[in-house]
Amino acid sequence: MGRYLDNLRPLVDEETFEATRRIVNDFAEPDGPGPSIQTALLGRREAMDNWAYNWWLKDMYLAVPLPLPINSNPGMVFPPRQFRGFSDIARYAARITMGLSLYKEKLDRKEIEVEKATSRDKGQPFCMAQNYRLMTSYRVPGNPTDSLINTEPDGPNLNQHVIVACRNKFYAVHLRRNGKILTEEEVAGHMLAILDTGTDTTIPALGLLTSTQRHVWAENREALLGYEENRTNLELIENSLGLICLDHHPLGEEFCRKGNRSASGMTAGTRDESSMAHQMIHGGGSRLNTPNRWFDKTIQIIIGTDGVNGLCYEHSASEAVALINVLELIIETCNSISANEVVPCVTALQELTWIAPNQLTRAINEAARSIDNLIEDFDYYVYHFDGYGKRFIKSCKVSPDAYIQMALQLAYYKLYGKLTATYESASTRRFRLGRVDCIRSATWEVLQWVSAMAQSDDTNDPLNPTKRVTFSLATDEEKLALFDAAMKKQTEIMVDNIMGQGIDIHLLGLREQSKLIGIFPDIFQDKSYKLLNHFGLSTSQVATKIGFMGYGPVEPDGYGASYNIHEDSVVFCLSAFYSSELTSTSRFAQSLEESFNIMQALLQIRL
Repeated sequence: MGRYLDNLRPLVDEETFEATRRIVNDFAEPDGPGPSIQTALLGRREAMDNWAYNWWLKDMYLAVPLPLPINSNPGMVFPPRQFRGFSDIARYAARITMGLSLYKEKLDRKEIEVEKATSRDKGQPFCMAQNYRLMTSYRVPGNPTDSLINTEPDGPNLNQHVIVACRNKFYAVHLRRNGKILTEEEVAGHMLAILDTGTDTTIPALGLLTSTQRHVWAENREALLGYEENRTNLELIENSLGLICLDHHPLGEEFCRKGNRSASGMTAGTRDESSMAHQMIHGGGSRLNTPNRWFDKTIQIIIGTDGVNGLCYEHSASEAVALINVLELIIETCNSISANEVVPCVTALQELTWIAPNQLTRAINEAARSIDNLIEDFDYYVYHFDGYGKRFIKSCKVSPDAYIQMALQLAYYKLYGKLTATYESASTRRFRLGRVDCIRSATWEVLQWVSAMAQSDDTNDPLNPTKRVTFSLATDEEKLALFDAAMKKQTEIMVDNIMGQGIDIHLLGLREQSKLIGIFPDIFQDKSYKLLNHFGLSTSQVATKIGFMGYGPVEPDGYGASYNIHEDSVVFCLSAFYSSELTSTSRFAQSLEESFNIMQALLQIRL
């Protein structure tokens, strides 16, 4: 409870803080509700492998009714390819497919190496359950909550298949069936046969249904399940290793027309990185590639005819790191693909044909309008900071990740004159079934530092904007001391989280346990609790050698900010919604750049 108050203190005014402090003290008193809830929670711990996992999964994903694209599923952009024709595309798709298949076989044989901690109890083994869920999970829509099912409850399936999406149609390619195993050349032949299939404008865009509100999709899925042929198709999709989405209509620049959308770096034709990321996250809309998706499935590899390619993944089964580690190895093997022509093959190909009830025509049209409106509202910007990166930050003898978090806090403060609740994911894989807890970067120590960095002689009090206050300007030495204190606090919180001592999972447990025993404490009804969980900044470091990954904000008036730290640059994927008058990714990027520059100038005093 003390840590709860510590995290609240920089976000609220004194009056609100004191009111919440009284509520917290009442909760934690020996005769208050807290101790009895904690005792019940300890009993749950003794009875389960991981007392938090199911509660966390429901709270973070399964009980969230929002559409998966933009709101939940991240998108990752791989380095663009140079395709000369369909044969090149088919071979690339086949190589990735075979890579996934071979990894699944290693999982089935329990041959994957157990990863271990490289710091803080170095050598401690990590839980590998996320890896084993990558190709054996499916998110089933529901009302009021979704469910995450295991598609191989009785153990590994001897048969294997992938689903290939092309021009809004879906096909099963059976990689292993009845003892018959396809070679990579044969898989390429199947991919080419699918690519060569003509366009059929009568095909209903059923993939769009997976992009809707979860309860809406659940209702429409029930309508599909009324026909045996559809049930077979849905089972094939659910039980597949994943999807290979062969996209034919690349996103145009019009999807990045709002604001400053230019970005240096990789391009495919006239497309910038922000345009590529749009394609991975949501497909571009009902007239482009969104119908060429099935957002419930964990893995969707996306390959466009213009060479833009990447990943869209359903987040509930696994964190990004487990999948990225696999894909990095697979993408590395794609540098040695044969350039020979491919011979079409259909021996293991099964087209999924659907019976669409009449009411689904209206549902598909409504899904198209809904996703198009959501995409129109999506403000997304891939921003490169090229001034410096890991090399300079390490020369200052500070953690690169903590440094980036400080820059994000300063950028936000410079724009809004206050801090906001900030989420940074921290892996808890040292524990069985561990996923993530929340590193809260908006600390009291950070507030003191950003106030000193952004202050002027006469300004507003960030916790009381109507009050004018006068500061004495901090010296560089004082700013450095405040920076050191903020960095130390950030590091302490990070260590607490990865070692299982974060507050958010524990708070979730106290809240959910209180419901089970019929107690409804004031602490969870308090407006401060809601404020502390309104994440105006949702952040994570996504370290990868094969591109960049981004996602949407978790609040209508918030930002998403993933980042990849290179030796001499940092790549940010910034997101927001245009419908919020408060947010702008281009303004946030500008504030970030200013923050990086003044931080460098400050720290160079020491060097």
